[in-house]
Amino acid sequence: MTGEASPLVDALIVHDLGKRYLCDATPLQHLANALLGRTNGTPFWALHPLTLRIRAGEALGVIGRNGSGKSTLLQLLMGTLAPTTGSVSRRGRVAGLLELGAGFNPDFTGRENAVLNAANLGLTPQQITQRMPLIEAFAQIGDYIDRPMREYSSGMFSRLAFSVAIHVDAEVLIIDEILSVGDAEFQHRCRQRMRQFHAAGGTLVFVSQNALEMASICPRAIWLDQGHLRVEGPSDEVAAAYRAALLGPLRAAGGVEAAVGGAETITARFERPMRVVPGPFRPDAPQHGAGGARVVAAAWHHPDGAAVTEFEGGDEIELRITVHAETRLSQPIIGFILRDARGQNLFGDNSFLTTAENPPQVEPGGLMSAVFRFAFPYLPRGTYTLAPSILEGTQADHVHLHWMEEAMAVEVVESPVEFGLVGVPMIHATLARCD
Repeated sequence: MTGEASPLVDALIVHDLGKRYLCDATPLQHLANALLGRTNGTPFWALHPLTLRIRAGEALGVIGRNGSGKSTLLQLLMGTLAPTTGSVSRRGRVAGLLELGAGFNPDFTGRENAVLNAANLGLTPQQITQRMPLIEAFAQIGDYIDRPMREYSSGMFSRLAFSVAIHVDAEVLIIDEILSVGDAEFQHRCRQRMRQFHAAGGTLVFVSQNALEMASICPRAIWLDQGHLRVEGPSDEVAAAYRAALLGPLRAAGGVEAAVGGAETITARFERPMRVVPGPFRPDAPQHGAGGARVVAAAWHHPDGAAVTEFEGGDEIELRITVHAETRLSQPIIGFILRDARGQNLFGDNSFLTTAENPPQVEPGGLMSAVFRFAFPYLPRGTYTLAPSILEGTQADHVHLHWMEEAMAVEVVESPVEFGLVGVPMIHATLARCD
C-alpha cells in the first residue's frame, strides 16, 4: 500500500458476474464442453450473476454459510477462476489469501514460495530482497522458512501466506476464512494489520462466517446464500439479517418460543442429555495484552443467579466475566471465545453492542462485570477452553488490554453428538416420494 486511495475511485467493478458448473457429464462431454463450447451436463450455479462496486479505500465484508458462493466470488475477484458470465474490472495490484495452500508448491521451501508469490504479484527482485526480512519477521515460523512447505502445519501456511500478502504493496487485499486456522495471537496481529491497511487507504474484501468479526472490520457487507446475493448494506444490518435467517427454520417449526420479556428460548433437545462440568477459573493461565485492566474472574451461573457445578446442553446459562481496572477506562469491551481441543474458535461474543451508545466509565481500582446469557450448544464429548478478554475502544478500533488463553476448562463428559463440531437437535424431518 502506498499512499491514501481516493474514495471516489472504484477499486473493483463487478458486472453481471456468475459462475456455472456442468455436473454429471462424462469425460468426453467435458472435453466437448471445453473445446467446442457445448453445455453437456446438469447446470449448477455456484454464483448466480451479480453486480457490485467496491470503492477504493473501502472494506467490504462477505458473509454466508458453507456452500453459499463466498470462495467462488473471491476467486473470480482475484482472477484465479474464469467467470461463466460477466466481468471484473480491477484497479491496482490485488493480493489475496484464498483456500489454504493455494499458490504454494509443497516441495518448495517457504522462502522459495514467498519469493515466487511476490514475483507473481509484480515485485522486482530488488523489492523482494528488501521485503523478505519483513515477511520472515511477521510470519514468525523460525527455521521452517527454509523447510519444504509439505512439512508445515495449517497455521504455518496461513502465517506465511498472510505475511507475503501484506508486504507486496497491494492496493486491494482479499482475505478468505484462512485466518481461522491460526492461533489467537496471530489472528489478533492479522486483524490489526488489516485495519492498518484499510486506514491507510487500502481496499479490503474480507470473508467470515463470524458476523461480529466481519462487522468489526467492515462497514459495508453482502450476504450470499446458495449463490445468490441476498442482502447488501451496512454490515450490522446485514449481520442481523443473516442471524435472523439462521434462526428462521427454528421459528417456523415452533422450536423457538416467546418467553417473558420477549426473550427467545430454544426448546428443541436431543433425547439423550449432554452434561457439562466447568472447571475453576485459572488466574495463572497464559495471557497477553497492553495492560490497564485484568480479567479477574469467570464463572457460570443459572439465570436466577445461582452458581452451577454442572449443566446440560440446551440449558439457558449465564457466563459472568469480571474485570479489574488498573487505569481509567472510557470504552471498555468484555468478550469471550470458547475453543475446542484443537484451538478452533467455536463461538463467542462481546459487550460492544450493548454499551456502544453509552459505554460505562470505570475509574482505576474499579470492578465491572459482563453477563452473557444464552442456550449452551450441544458439543461432542471432550475438553473445551474459555478465552476471556477486556478491550478498550470500539469494534473497529481497539486495544487488547488483557486476553487470557485457557482460563477455564469446560468438560463435556456425556453427549449425544457423535459427528461434527456441534450438534443441532432436529425439530422435524420428513421423507416423501415426489410424484
